[in-house]
Amino acid sequence: MGKLGISDAGAAAQALGQIAGALGTPRFHRGILDVVREVFPSDFAQVYQIERDGRAVCIDPCDTPEIHCKSYVREFSRYCPLSRHWQNTGRPGVVTMNEVRERDYDFGNYFAEFYDPIGLVDEIGMLLPSPGRRTVALFMERSMRFSDEAPDVLRRLYSGIARLHRTNNQLLFRGAVTRAARGFQPNAVCIFDRAGETVFANRQWRQACRHDGALEAQARAAFAEGSRSLDIDGGTLFASRLDEWFPIAPGGRLCVLSYSSLRNSLPALKASFLAGYVSKREHEIICAILEGYPTKAIAERVGCAPQTVKAHKKRIYRRLDITTEREIFLMFLDHLQGRSPVLDASKVV
Repeated sequence: MGKLGISDAGAAAQALGQIAGALGTPRFHRGILDVVREVFPSDFAQVYQIERDGRAVCIDPCDTPEIHCKSYVREFSRYCPLSRHWQNTGRPGVVTMNEVRERDYDFGNYFAEFYDPIGLVDEIGMLLPSPGRRTVALFMERSMRFSDEAPDVLRRLYSGIARLHRTNNQLLFRGAVTRAARGFQPNAVCIFDRAGETVFANRQWRQACRHDGALEAQARAAFAEGSRSLDIDGGTLFASRLDEWFPIAPGGRLCVLSYSSLRNSLPALKASFLAGYVSKREHEIICAILEGYPTKAIAERVGCAPQTVKAHKKRIYRRLDITTEREIFLMFLDHLQGRSPVLDASKVV
């Protein structure tokens, strides 16, 4: 992409179309910064999620040294002038350092300890709205002042950037729900951040929690690690961990409750899954895997040592020509849809 004139906001807006291919991917916000920095070069750029109390998570450090981002997250995010603007107003938009540094906020030793050691003198931020009283903040830092026209140009671009951001969130959300539900029809959805706080809950989730007072506690407690499923009264609760770059809740958890017509037939479907391809003990272990049990819990369930379960898993993987538990789930989804696995007949029990 050629260099854009700093007064040509129309050309910059057109350039934003070039990042459409990054929608729904980890590079989306970096793509926006790449476009903006073609117009207004900066020394460093980062993408953070910032809460209303100033806590921050680095979603993408871009080209910024890791130590700089870690220092911001660990020590300085609460005192950053742009973050203080968000903490005090909760208003998204374009914010400049010049606009906020003279306000009566507590900045601590932010400039002396964070800015001065690496020679920074100016910064512009784009604060994009995110669920749960949070913002996704795109920061650009410089060792010299930005031009006076930079904020005006960025504000003219902001509405288009915000729309792309909302579309990106929608795509990520739908994709995550689809993956977590594993082929079932999702009904109720909730997202927790890494601290276990609710970031998003749809109306169906809130209704389900009112109906079942233990649901939210189950969702918080049962999925501390990895991806799990849990049969509950009338449905199945699925959960999966979200990526560190997931802007709605970096490193958080997504819980999906499915009330499916398949619910009552699941025992029979699991009983017929891979029948004849594996031994009785291997089938017990496969069913436990489908129900989300880890190796130690499977061992307790079937009455053997964890090492024996691991040995059975190796034989299962070899017999089914797979390498991960995820592939067992995918094979089971095929089974639910009436498709039989294609397996080596010589390995059938």
